[in-house]
Amino acid sequence: MTSLVTFAVAVSSAVFASAPPASADGLSNPSGTLTVECPGARAFIQVDWKAGDKVTVRWRVDDTGTASDYSPVLRIQAHDAGHDAAPFQFPGGDTFFTLNSGNGTHDVGLKSDWNPTSIPNINHLRVQVQNGTTAQGTNCTEVREIYNWSMIGHKNAMAKRGVDYVLGGEGTPERPGLDCSGLVYTSYNPIGNFPGWPVRRAVDMWRWANDHQSPSKFYAKSVDYADLKVGDLIFYKTTDEAVGHVSFWEGDGNVLDALEPGTKVSVHPEGSLRNVRVAAFRILGVATVPSG
Repeated sequence: MTSLVTFAVAVSSAVFASAPPASADGLSNPSGTLTVECPGARAFIQVDWKAGDKVTVRWRVDDTGTASDYSPVLRIQAHDAGHDAAPFQFPGGDTFFTLNSGNGTHDVGLKSDWNPTSIPNINHLRVQVQNGTTAQGTNCTEVREIYNWSMIGHKNAMAKRGVDYVLGGEGTPERPGLDCSGLVYTSYNPIGNFPGWPVRRAVDMWRWANDHQSPSKFYAKSVDYADLKVGDLIFYKTTDEAVGHVSFWEGDGNVLDALEPGTKVSVHPEGSLRNVRVAAFRILGVATVPSG
């Protein structure tokens, strides 16, 4: 294994600098992306969350400088909140993909609308990269996760349709009903492994999203309006305050929200808001799994 370590360290900086960017092709507007790499091996994953239980996965694996006779290996699993797992099947039916074509090469694949039936809600995908097969030996195994916060949050919000609008409501006996930010707050916070909203009001959620756009276990990605996906959050100016309302984007010109007193949580045309869009964000999450 010493030769593998020495070779990988010697070439990794040069190969990483000259290799074509893995993100240069693929899905045009993915829900999220993830890069996982070891010295000599790298995987770039694009996911398009379709629902709580369905996802399109595009994968790319690169040999960025493994030693001779060593091959990058990629594995992907869908996990529920309790870490029950369903393995991704690559072409040929294997639950792993081995790139055998040598240094500087890559391979790609796409699986549309993957629905692992044993996982009712895909809480996250777990992606593992090794710079050698089990038979060859490996000096690096890296594991990262990408979370399905936005679609599960949207699914939870859809289940609250019909709840009365109540300012400050959080759907509890002590605080019955829901307001716009209460709908967001109570739809995300019960999700397994979700770190929890640190703020409650729409204006504070908007400020938090602006300040937390760097990838982490819980972060927000600014989204162009032309790229909105179902479940994205849209913030609106409604008063003298910078932001006074938040909705879930529903597609086809519709939003899901708790709009105002006298209404219920519902899907309706966005035009009925009579408000000015300020920004849109997608709630995402990625994390590195500690080794061992």
